[in-house]
Parts: sequence; C-alpha cells; structure tokens
Amino acid sequence: MPFVLKRTDQIALIRDLTYEYVNLMVAAYFDLNGQPPWRTNCDDAFILGCRKIGDFLTTDINNRKDDDVLAMDYLPPTVRRSWDLPMWRVKWRNEMNKYLTHITYQRAEDRDAKGLPHWEHTVWVPPLRDEFNKAWWDFRDSVTDGTFCAEFYKQLSEREARPESKMVNLKRL
Repeated sequence: MPFVLKRTDQIALIRDLTYEYVNLMVAAYFDLNGQPPWRTNCDDAFILGCRKIGDFLTTDINNRKDDDVLAMDYLPPTVRRSWDLPMWRVKWRNEMNKYLTHITYQRAEDRDAKGLPHWEHTVWVPPLRDEFNKAWWDFRDSVTDGTFCAEFYKQLSEREARPESKMVNLKRL
C-alpha cells in the first residue's frame, strides 16, 4: 500500500519533530558541559539526533523510505531546500551509521592512514550543533503554511519551558 501524506498527521508530528530538534540541542549542551560518565551518553544521544534530524532535513521526497517524515513535506511543492548539512553529510553520516547501529571491524581501521577524522566530541559537537541549528532554522523560515508555523511555534515554546531546556539556546545561533 503506497504511503499517503495526511495533513492531520503532519500537524500532529510537529510535536515529535520539535522534540527531536530540542533533544539534539540539549544533548549537545550536556555533551559539552556534562560530567563523566553521563556526558558520554549525551554524546551518543547527540550523534543519534544528528542522524534523525539530518535524515529529516536532507532526504528528498523521491528518496523517502516507507513513511519517513521529511522537511520537504512541510514546504510548498515549488520551494527547494535552501539548507545543507555539509559537515554531517560528507564527514560523519556514513561513519556514524557504523558506529551507532553496528559494532564493526571498521572501528579498528587506521583512520589516520585513510585520512578519516577521529570523533572527538569537544572538536566536532560545536560545529555540528551550529550546522544543525542553522539548517533547522533555515527549514523553519521556509515553512509558509500558517497552521504549520503556529504549531511549530507552540511546540517549541512548550519545550523551552521544560527544565532540561532552560539553559539551552534553542533559537537561531
């Protein structure tokens, strides 16, 4: 049965989309400011959040898998994506697929010999956080449907009021 996009589902899912964006920004904050050992869990949460929000923001409609929710679902059909996640897309997305969902021998590879970056959270989280924040807000600026805009605003306001979000800047950096 082919996937059918329903407006009521789109509106309902804005809550989940906003949750994922906020979770990404909160994970970045505590990844950089938290104490071991739970800081390491925030690092994993940040990387997983990058994967989820990255797929949402950069997957084209014709590449949709099953019933994935895509940023392009919220834009008029004539609007083209004005954002990108080059650092995530080029350096980390495929790498982190292996690290997040598989325990592979690729982890033992000589990354230096292959010219591959090493994951060091203090080096990579700040620029990735900023890249995702910019892409999210560029996406949000492209949403023109009044109902969608109002729901995104409502959901972000509710998330900002939560204790775990109060110290994290969820606006455009």
